[in-house]
Amino acid sequence: MVLPDLPILLDEIGGTQYKWLIIPSFAIVALFSRPFSGKFSDSVGRVFVMCIGALITTLACFFYLFIPVVLLFFANRAFHGICAGFAPTGFTAYADDVVPFEKRGEAMGIVGICNNIGNAIGWVIGSKCTSEFGLDSTFIVSAILGLISFFIFFSLDESIKQPKKISWSNFKIRKNELFEKRVLIPSIVLLLSAFSSGAVLALIADYSYYIGIENKGTYMAIYIVSSIFVRFMAGRWSDRYGRRIISIIGSVFLCSSMLCLALSLRIETYIISSVLFGLGFGLISPSLFAWSADLALPGLKGKAFGTLFIFLELGIILGSAFAGLIYNNTGNFFIAFLFSGILAALPMLLIMPFFSKHKYSR
Repeated sequence: MVLPDLPILLDEIGGTQYKWLIIPSFAIVALFSRPFSGKFSDSVGRVFVMCIGALITTLACFFYLFIPVVLLFFANRAFHGICAGFAPTGFTAYADDVVPFEKRGEAMGIVGICNNIGNAIGWVIGSKCTSEFGLDSTFIVSAILGLISFFIFFSLDESIKQPKKISWSNFKIRKNELFEKRVLIPSIVLLLSAFSSGAVLALIADYSYYIGIENKGTYMAIYIVSSIFVRFMAGRWSDRYGRRIISIIGSVFLCSSMLCLALSLRIETYIISSVLFGLGFGLISPSLFAWSADLALPGLKGKAFGTLFIFLELGIILGSAFAGLIYNNTGNFFIAFLFSGILAALPMLLIMPFFSKHKYSR
């Protein structure tokens, strides 16, 4: 909700030249917190991890109201990133715990729908709050919503058996606890796909303004409508036809979306791109998360999903930093979106050789 209007706050405190760091400063901390969230999720519990994430986002949104200098701005962005490192790992693992195996893909689709609806509605509401009531109203509403989510998470029953008490050993991450090697292939596919997401997050507000669209949440709103349209079916399709084929089709849509933005600066291609973007991620996301759950060992699902999110954050960091630097230096959207489109096509080459040697269980 706060993301589209954070550049305004940065302008107000004299940090205009650092706008390209808004997403990386958040995503880098989220990335480094993933191994911890996976370990906490598998040992202390999913509910604990979700509550920590919700509490941090509440505090971070509140702190934005009192930031006078650029250094504190990025310190708070980093603090806010811990939320993204914890909450998604917790609720994704929780959802997988409570659904039957044969409906795993469908469940991941529903989780993705709810997550993306929140993001898209947040963009639209945040932009509206800022334009109607000022920037502070966006931070206040965001903090209130974070607090509501904390109480919802707190009310849930823990889904893992015999959760352990938190101890200092939970904060010690060994080498073999950083990644779950079993989910490396779907994680790499997600990284290549998330590069496009990072580019969109970094540039879509400026792109919208450039082509004359006032509400910076329009692209995300259109994207979520098309994503909702396909996600329920995508999860079921991945359960029925396999994760591979659905992921490949999603990559085709995602690549096409980036090419639309790269090759034409028009409102028509803006709309087409947002639709294709939603269809692409609507197909890819539930398939990859269900695939990772298929590959994960019992008791290590939090670690597996944490690994998947690490690669997601890497993709967003690289995509947003690359796109932001290219745009700030040249003012050209073409290179950033074209390169994102090329990377979005690579999963098709990666998945097929993998499956030629490994039989997929579904």
